[in-house]
Amino acid sequence: MHKPARIWLGVFTAGFAVIVALFLVTLFTQPAEGGLTRIGRVSETAFGWRSVPPPIPMTAVRGWEPAEADILVIGDSFSMYYAWQSPLVAAGYKVATTHWDRTGPLCTDFPAWLQSIGFHGRLVILESIERLLPERLEQAQACATMARRPLKSLPVPTASPSQPPPPRRLNWTSPLMTGLVTWRNTRQIVRTDGVVDVEHERFGDYIFSSPVAEGCRQFSSPVCDKSLFLTADRTNRELQPADADFMAAFARRAAPVQVMWMVVPNKTTVYLDTRNARAFADRADALGVGPDLFAMAQAQRLNIIDLYWPNDTHWSMQGQVYFGGRMREAVQAALAVPSSRERP
Repeated sequence: MHKPARIWLGVFTAGFAVIVALFLVTLFTQPAEGGLTRIGRVSETAFGWRSVPPPIPMTAVRGWEPAEADILVIGDSFSMYYAWQSPLVAAGYKVATTHWDRTGPLCTDFPAWLQSIGFHGRLVILESIERLLPERLEQAQACATMARRPLKSLPVPTASPSQPPPPRRLNWTSPLMTGLVTWRNTRQIVRTDGVVDVEHERFGDYIFSSPVAEGCRQFSSPVCDKSLFLTADRTNRELQPADADFMAAFARRAAPVQVMWMVVPNKTTVYLDTRNARAFADRADALGVGPDLFAMAQAQRLNIIDLYWPNDTHWSMQGQVYFGGRMREAVQAALAVPSSRERP
């Protein structure tokens, strides 16, 4: 064989071996199930949850259109599971759930908008994750008129949102380099004592890992002394007491419909920055704008393992059921318990 041919064959063989090796590493890298492991390309095997979630029967995973509902929920991704709403449904309330993206900013004419979409119920629950609420409040303060358009509820899940941990499976669909990048990111996190900003070529420093005090009492993941968090939890504006004042005024303007704000604390606030937004939460509690989920999360994070998923920024099903139960209590305190005639 001529020397150039041997060189070419050697280069081809070496390249083929590298590609095969990368393919095998990715193939045996557990596909990411959580938002943070997926975006950060961090090992699902290391940070995936292993706890047993509570059952959520499909009889309680139901939704109604706004015109048929007792309660209208305007929420974000925490409400899309229809999980925290299940205790309300089980208690007999008809709940319609939609997303902030479908309503747009909540403007001055919010009461008239409720009539325009056919809502004749008694209570609106405005659910928002802490990090996005400042922007939503600023938009609400800056607008006068909401769009008059039909409002549809979010699709109801076809299976119970409470499922066991996903089984191990081969990763056939991820890009070739995923396995190597995942191994490298996870290795850096495990070997580093402090905070690690996980770089992404498209999103930048979108997530970070951090040690968590008593983490193995709080997370079921194999790597339980650390967890993954969104960088935006720390870079977005902190909620202030003035925000609570506006929320209370907004609720008063909606009368006779009652408005209850449901502010979900950031995962970072619960496990790391425990005093974040505390002045806001104290003011909101004093004004009675809604249940103090900040205090509840601090009281329960050492009692409920995986209150938030270790591989995600959302509540686990344990968290959904716990906070849903507290919302049911708050609703029952604000409204009469549904009569048998009103039960679904």
